[in-house]
Amino acid sequence: MRNSNMPTGKLRLLAGCATASLVLGTALGATAQAQDEPAQTNDVITVQGFRSSLAQALDVKRDSNGVVDAIVAEDIAAFPDLNLAESIQRIPGISINRVAGEGRQITVRGLGSDFTRVRINGMEAMSTTGGSDASGGSNRGRGFDFNTFASDLFNQIRVTKTTSASMDEGSLGATVDLRTARPFDYGSGLTAAMSGQMGYNSLSEETSPRVAGLVSWVNEEETFGANLSIAFSDRTIIEEGFSTVRWDDGNFRSVNGVACPAGPDCAGINSSSTVYHPRIPRYGRLTNEQERLGITGGLQFRPSERTTVSLDALYSSFDATRTENFLEVFIRSQQGQFDVNSFTVDSGLSIIDSGNFDISANSNGTHPIRSEGRYDELTTEFTQFTLNVDHDFSDRLRGNFLAGTVTSDFDNPVQTTILFDAIGDVTGYSYDFRGNLNTPAIDFGSLDVTDASQFAFTEIRDRPQSVSNSFDTFSASLEFDANENWVISGGLNFKQYDFESREARRESTNGSIVCNLPGVSCPVGANGLPITSDLSSVLTGFGNDLGMPAGNDTAWLVPNIQAAAAAAGIYNIPGTVRAGNQRAVSEEDLGAFVQADFEAQLGSIPVRGDVGIRYVETTTAATGLVSGTEVTVERSYEDTLPSLNLTFEMSEDFLMRFGVAKVMARPSLGNLTPGGSLDSFTGPPFSYNAGNPGLDPYRATAYDASFEWYFDDEALFAVSFFYKDVSSFFTSSQSVEVAYSLSGLPANLPPASSPLFNLIQAGGDPLVEISQVSNGGSASVQGFEVAYQQPFTFLPAPFHNFGFQGNYTYVDSDEIIGFSPNAYNATIYYEDDRLSARISSAYRDAYVTTRANGSGRNERGVEASFNLDFASSYRVNDMIDLTFEAINLTDEFEHQTYDSGYLPTVYHHTGTEYLFGVRASF
Repeated sequence: MRNSNMPTGKLRLLAGCATASLVLGTALGATAQAQDEPAQTNDVITVQGFRSSLAQALDVKRDSNGVVDAIVAEDIAAFPDLNLAESIQRIPGISINRVAGEGRQITVRGLGSDFTRVRINGMEAMSTTGGSDASGGSNRGRGFDFNTFASDLFNQIRVTKTTSASMDEGSLGATVDLRTARPFDYGSGLTAAMSGQMGYNSLSEETSPRVAGLVSWVNEEETFGANLSIAFSDRTIIEEGFSTVRWDDGNFRSVNGVACPAGPDCAGINSSSTVYHPRIPRYGRLTNEQERLGITGGLQFRPSERTTVSLDALYSSFDATRTENFLEVFIRSQQGQFDVNSFTVDSGLSIIDSGNFDISANSNGTHPIRSEGRYDELTTEFTQFTLNVDHDFSDRLRGNFLAGTVTSDFDNPVQTTILFDAIGDVTGYSYDFRGNLNTPAIDFGSLDVTDASQFAFTEIRDRPQSVSNSFDTFSASLEFDANENWVISGGLNFKQYDFESREARRESTNGSIVCNLPGVSCPVGANGLPITSDLSSVLTGFGNDLGMPAGNDTAWLVPNIQAAAAAAGIYNIPGTVRAGNQRAVSEEDLGAFVQADFEAQLGSIPVRGDVGIRYVETTTAATGLVSGTEVTVERSYEDTLPSLNLTFEMSEDFLMRFGVAKVMARPSLGNLTPGGSLDSFTGPPFSYNAGNPGLDPYRATAYDASFEWYFDDEALFAVSFFYKDVSSFFTSSQSVEVAYSLSGLPANLPPASSPLFNLIQAGGDPLVEISQVSNGGSASVQGFEVAYQQPFTFLPAPFHNFGFQGNYTYVDSDEIIGFSPNAYNATIYYEDDRLSARISSAYRDAYVTTRANGSGRNERGVEASFNLDFASSYRVNDMIDLTFEAINLTDEFEHQTYDSGYLPTVYHHTGTEYLFGVRASF
């Protein structure tokens, strides 16, 4: 990736915003002081709002034995951010990726979401959803999708970066604990809170309502309580931009009137000269409509002073539709229909950065200029029940018992893609990247892209799919006070985890060609259906704030998905199984631990910590399709995981922490399938990655050191170092290159219309590179974090109401991908009796998502990002607050790249969201 240090302009912007907030705070503070009586020095200061949230989180961190960070709700049903992932990224060492303008998954200290476990109310959970192809598609891994939940449902997030024996195994990065509200969190009597917001997005120009509420009741004796919370939001987001899918070389038909031979260089731009062009240059709009509903309920019972019983329930549904529309040119594998009239080559980038093309129709009258439409219906339903019993058997012996069940079902029953191909020859098509690589000038020449008579309905396909995850958990532990300095604990836990993925394809016997579908009658000699008025509409108003060159099309013909699908009868066709995603994994984990927590003296230095050992047996059964036959492979393995955490209280305000532990993370679900995955788009040679159900887990030794100075009330300066030595990193075994006919793979495995599919249908026998993942590699990840937090109470009024929270993380690894070397978060806030305001920034460096192959041309990644948010509230009285928030103030673009960060594959933006609201508590 390119050097992606923080852009100067955005540093200036952050500084400008900080200055503006100081000026605003000065004016507001001066006004408040003029209206109120002169400030007096009091012994007791009431801390509230965002500052209170920071202070409580600091208490959690300080009292922990390991390296822990937390986020606490500001008030009843008032979490600091709209999205859980957006909140978690404020914690040192954590970065996020985004889908449709909001956080989806997290990376902790350089390790991706597959390496981090998430627990809700004490039990491990899993939630998955789907995204566009560019944003990762459907989640079939172990990573947790945070965007399925409203943040209003939770009152605390706790991130533990070190490991103790009492903690469940399975994480190399961190364990994230989410906690919903419980009745005993509040005092006796009735407690209620509600909030409502109306959002507006600058790009979609749509409004989005959000409502949330909580009711809790506890009897006067505080022996029984019940609560219920509900959160609902309806959101419409438009995503617009330019994309290329990838970049490729290839043989055009002719260059400047000279016919090009197959294979050799032609005028310096074909494959032998390794000069690249965009595979599918296109502008597009994605419209996301989302409804998110969350419900939590809790019952707590205290039959005696020694026993507390808690029953928690959580339900969440995330319903979405996504409509994608692209105006594109399939240069990929269609170069034989292109005559290049003139071109320029950027020798530094080795790309054709501008070109004029004449595109001829094929024998059926169509050619690769297309309007592509895709429509998805997506639903995630999450249900969890947990029963927790805490009982004191005596003054020295305590027990905790947990039983729970959780299911997460993601369903994508409709994923329909429709292609309108232009008909007849086109002259004068051109693209030009010389002005801006991310927003090129594109001219469709003689084609009127809004005229339905110049297109035909040529292809349709539907790919319904689903992913299910479930956990059943039981654990029991005892804790015994051996003496006033030693606590001995031990316990057992059992987990049953089940994963199932399904995908089918609805298409014709010869791919996705409409004319080959049963019941469809195309005109003689045509490759598609004529487009009538009911099958299409015209997309308008494209390109607001995108920075496109003047002259680019801002309107084009798009499919009416429902009408076109009905005309083709696609939903009446039985689906055929998609082998690569027809798989399942079942795991049984049985664990036991013994741990000692202690307090001691090392000379004059108080020392506390824990030491223990955890033993776990894992049994897996992985199922997949091998040459069309369902195969299940079973295996088991054992892990012994010792751990030690020490905290030295060097003074009342200065702590030194050290931790070392053996840790493990179970293999990625996709790698466990007895089958494999086929890349039908990049090649030849194409690639087939076979799964390996015999994989051992990732195993590592983790070392941590943290130095924390609590130099004032609510203040912290901390530096933390970490190093993880992974001894069983996954690598690909030596690959073998064979003709497809000799690979043993089914002829119908490649998806319709893919380059591999087209070559096979044409009678070819392209090469396929077959490889299998295995254990044996080694890897390490290391880095440090710096955190600073402080209210500026030492400053004179009105500046004493300001404060700061910020952190910086550096990560380094030679083998692991997906991490940003540099990342930081910074928040400047203002808090007085009535006004609370803050501006927050989050920056992460560019990062690699796919390694380069031998040619060095297919490294893919995401460029650096900088997000700026603002939030404020004004307290009208003790019950009512008015709120205003602005998300993504700078309208940051999602920028994905190819070939070491130079060539764009995705350059999309979603606009800025503004939310006005009111919150009431009783």
